[in-house]
Amino acid sequence: MTDPDGPYRDRATSGARTRFDDVLDARRRPAVVSGPGFRVSGARHGRGRGEFGVRRLATGIGLVAAVAVASATSLSAYAAYDVGHGFQQRAVDIGGGASTDGAFNVLAIGADNDPAQGQAYGDRGATLNDSNVLLHVSADHTQAVAVSFPRDLIVDQPACGKESSVTDTPLNQAYGRGGMDCVVKTIEHVTGMDVPYAAQVSFAGVIRMSDAVGGVPVCVTDAVDDPFTGLKLSAGEHTVSGATALAFLRDRHGVGDGSDLSRISSLQQFLSSLLRKVKSEGTLSDPGKLYGLAKSASKNITLSTSLAKPSTMVDMAGAFDGIGLDHITFVQYPGSVTDPAFPGKVVPDRATADKLMDAVRGDRPFRLDAGATGRGATDATGGTAGDGTSDASRADRGSSASRPAADAGSSASSAPQEMSGVTGQTAKQKTCAVAAR
Repeated sequence: MTDPDGPYRDRATSGARTRFDDVLDARRRPAVVSGPGFRVSGARHGRGRGEFGVRRLATGIGLVAAVAVASATSLSAYAAYDVGHGFQQRAVDIGGGASTDGAFNVLAIGADNDPAQGQAYGDRGATLNDSNVLLHVSADHTQAVAVSFPRDLIVDQPACGKESSVTDTPLNQAYGRGGMDCVVKTIEHVTGMDVPYAAQVSFAGVIRMSDAVGGVPVCVTDAVDDPFTGLKLSAGEHTVSGATALAFLRDRHGVGDGSDLSRISSLQQFLSSLLRKVKSEGTLSDPGKLYGLAKSASKNITLSTSLAKPSTMVDMAGAFDGIGLDHITFVQYPGSVTDPAFPGKVVPDRATADKLMDAVRGDRPFRLDAGATGRGATDATGGTAGDGTSDASRADRGSSASRPAADAGSSASSAPQEMSGVTGQTAKQKTCAVAAR
């Protein structure tokens, strides 16, 4: 059988076997006929070394910034091949590809008006990249930062295919100019960072993935009744899934000040809660449930070809292993909605944005101001937005056996930098959406 991931590649361990070998070795992938009434021949059902590798593979999929850091149990080597093959069938070439041994970046794109979704959520005439989250993992694999870019952020966009470069254009128009590849190029242009990996999910994908994980706990300060999205929630905590989860993520009229910046706060609350759930003990202890999640992701999430390789997903998930929830920070790219030249749009705060992205690129730890959870959220844990990933002196990072050694300038040895003017939260921090008044 042809190996869709290419020849088995040597590792830095000079040929030494690793706990992922059984997953990546094509000889372990059975030739099967799948479907109702057929038995998988050759699949291994015991809990062995290869299955631990599939656990890592499954944690590397789904909304990338969220499901990628899940900690779960194991499946058979067949599952790794089956899921990886599903991703590769729908993958998009954005070029690039890089090692995950050091720092790496992944862009997660939420697509509005995806070509496959029809007119169930309205027809805007073009597919829009309304959610854009850039995930950066530090070179020493001790911290991760997820930067959310407002959909209406006014930016200059580079040439994409036959499309010429444009200036002062909302970020969410990048997809219509050249698909996933153009969104990646635009984020690279804005941040000065190389983005070799990307993933895209549609509205339908959000519905199915939230169902597959069994719902995500969220919180609102007061009752929300938004006729625009159909979101109706009483005050307090709820576990949302399906269409309700999508409505929560889309809602802006019912939370905060009604702006897209408030909606980003809800997105960060949702992703943080999802991470807490999938990393909590026993959440995904059922192999069948985990396989169902992986299969759902492979059908509803489109990856770049660079990310769709099973070996890359395994390596990337391994890099996440041991990064504690308090060392994963979600931040919003700094901007203002008060510029009269761009009414209703978000104009970048260049000075603050440059300071933030310099710290992210350089793997320098930073601390957010107390209470800096954003326009649409409030702290529900009694902590502060700064008590997390940004403070590298704190413990609770899990095992560091597989991480690269930290050098003198790494995030593990630097004092956190104060990052005033930036909003966000850690994955460990619980927040609550502030209902609009």
